[in-house]
Amino acid sequence: MEVSRVLTANWLDWYHGRHQQECFKSGSQFEDYVEKVLARFHDDFINPVPTGRFGDKGCDGLAESGTVMYACYGQRPGRDAERELSKKIRSDFDRVVDQWPSFRTWRFVTNAPVGPLATQAIVDIQGAHGPESLRPLKVRLMNPEKLWCEVVSTLDTVVLNELFPGAPGIANVELEDLIPLLDKLGSGAGPVDTGGAVLPVPASKMDFNALSEANRVEFNEGRLLAPRIDDWYTSSSEPGLFDVHGARFRALYEQARAVTTAPSEIIERLYAAVAGPNVRMDATRANAAFAVLSYFFDSCHIFEMPTDAGSASGVEVPDASTN
Repeated sequence: MEVSRVLTANWLDWYHGRHQQECFKSGSQFEDYVEKVLARFHDDFINPVPTGRFGDKGCDGLAESGTVMYACYGQRPGRDAERELSKKIRSDFDRVVDQWPSFRTWRFVTNAPVGPLATQAIVDIQGAHGPESLRPLKVRLMNPEKLWCEVVSTLDTVVLNELFPGAPGIANVELEDLIPLLDKLGSGAGPVDTGGAVLPVPASKMDFNALSEANRVEFNEGRLLAPRIDDWYTSSSEPGLFDVHGARFRALYEQARAVTTAPSEIIERLYAAVAGPNVRMDATRANAAFAVLSYFFDSCHIFEMPTDAGSASGVEVPDASTN
């Protein structure tokens, strides 16, 4: 099943935090991280292995058929770090400019603080290779934020999950199965009832489980998308997917209920299990989470049926005070 390419706010914050952690590292650890990122950003990225007397000719990576050249420098502790960075910029460029005639763009990637000396080094190189020079080049400095904005944040979520294992929510629910459903609910595609034909989640069940007024509003709003969820499960190529998800939601509900008896806290944990922590930071994804939970609430996979309904259906219902 295809995984979403859309990064919503709650996911983006988490990935950005992991990126920042990598960029706090020093020396070769940061450089290794940058290489991994660039190898996924460019499908033809090559970082030549130093060999014998040739070394790597100052190249930390080539891409776009050799037209883009990278140099990378992880910060090193030292009393004269700014002067060392300035020297590194100039020496790295001097090594590659004659050895690699194909590149048209040179990017120096660093997590070191860039002060006036390093800035002047970049400006000098840009001036020497401006549009009117014998060899015009685009020379750019990439700090961690530019690396995030221009490279990392543009990567597919599948790639981001490879770079940063343990994305929130993946360990808690079959998220790879549910992401396409959440996307469908947020896309505006497919059937949806807007004329009031969909009844609210039964008030008796919400009363029995002591749901807060805010959760009742969320569930009733989410249930308007029930026809779209029906359509998604009906068109699924995986038989029994609804039952699989229903059983998983029941298990998640029971796990949450073992931790807290407050209905609103249980629901919040289930929202996070569906769409990741900070789910409310993205309104579209939050509405999708409301819809999914209300759907499984109404299908009796989460929370308990009122005593009379439970007795009729043979469902064992605990005392309401435990929910």
